[in-house]
Amino acid sequence: INILNNILVKIWDLSSKLFSASYYETHEVGLYKEKILLDNLINNEIDIFSRVNWDIEFNFDIEEKIGFVEIDKIQFVQVIENILANAVKFVNKKDWIINVTVKKLNGKLIVIIEDNWKGFVWITTESVFDKYSTWNWWSVWLWMWLYLCKKIINMHNWEIYANVSDELWWAKFTIEIPID
Repeated sequence: INILNNILVKIWDLSSKLFSASYYETHEVGLYKEKILLDNLINNEIDIFSRVNWDIEFNFDIEEKIGFVEIDKIQFVQVIENILANAVKFVNKKDWIINVTVKKLNGKLIVIIEDNWKGFVWITTESVFDKYSTWNWWSVWLWMWLYLCKKIINMHNWEIYANVSDELWWAKFTIEIPID
């Protein structure tokens, strides 16, 4: 019964991802931008994830008070949740660390989410935002939500990159938000 339950959860998860990707591709998805305190928004998401995943070390570092940023709060929260959920999903929860850094650099607000899972060791990071991947059977589970992150970031006219973390050695996502 446990095996069947796990398979059904994976099928539901994949169906949900495929529906979301299809919706973003076939419907006009608008943005509702409003001025929000980005550091509070990210801190709230980290707080939620750390309470649910108490055995993972979450670190949040903000170089200075960012102030208000004009973004679509719901869409941006979806991006943060997708990246954090993927980091948490593949963890063995032994010595697991997730760092989130927010800083201003060269007229941009930089949001960095990195972890110490070795997920990017075996792949080229250029493919992580692809809708489908033939890398292996479970990469679709990882990539579909990252594909949606890329779509949302593109809607905002921002940039998102994936590469290997210098500090933690493994997965690192960088979101660049132009600011005035």
